[in-house]
Amino acid sequence: MARRKRKDEEPEWTPPEFDEVDYMRREIESAKVAVVTIAWAVVGALIAYVLYIYVHPAVGFLVGVAAFGALYFLLPILGLPIKAFKTRDWLGHASIYVFSWLAFSIILLNAPFGDHTPPTIQIQAGGSVNAPYTAAVAPNSVKCTNYTGGALSFTVGTNQSMYLVFRATDNVAVRSVNATYGTNAVTPVDESGQPNGCITGSADTLFAPGTYVIRLPTGSPYVSGLVLTITAVDSSGLSSYESVTVQYS
Repeated sequence: MARRKRKDEEPEWTPPEFDEVDYMRREIESAKVAVVTIAWAVVGALIAYVLYIYVHPAVGFLVGVAAFGALYFLLPILGLPIKAFKTRDWLGHASIYVFSWLAFSIILLNAPFGDHTPPTIQIQAGGSVNAPYTAAVAPNSVKCTNYTGGALSFTVGTNQSMYLVFRATDNVAVRSVNATYGTNAVTPVDESGQPNGCITGSADTLFAPGTYVIRLPTGSPYVSGLVLTITAVDSSGLSSYESVTVQYS
């Protein structure tokens, strides 16, 4: 009669033998594939950069991401076997490629390698001065109205000139800044680091880098209600403009 197995009797289990040599070989191969993947991400970023400039940004993006598929043919050429690769292996190396490709692409698209961002123009404030527009303005002496969008409005009364403040900045450098008031060309003056003429509550306030001031006489041809248009061009030739209606009374 066969002996009945006891409930508390555990089946015998023998752990599989650990092949240290095979494990190290697979780890080394995986590290080599990771290095090749990162190096190929540099190539993909360069290809995407060229297509971004000369074809279309969307084409550059799609081709740059799709370039990962070339590793299926490149790895065997370099003597790195891929027959044992499983889905999780490909997904892991795909994530390495995508994040590396994004990092290299961002570097190439920004200074000092590239400049694809136009300047930024920020209209800040306007006020009036009881002095000729050619005269110097004392620091912290002009009652300015901050620009909040739409129109820039302030009071002139019997004052003789306008005092308009804006900033023009770029991720590399601004090459030139021009402006028109209505149909009249006007000259912005770079006041970066100079004392702020607007009343700010602090006598020692200095203008931030990229701050420009436009001084204009009141009255014809610089009457109220005309549009002030500012155009800035950066060192790469990219330009942007901003317009605002100036209203004073």
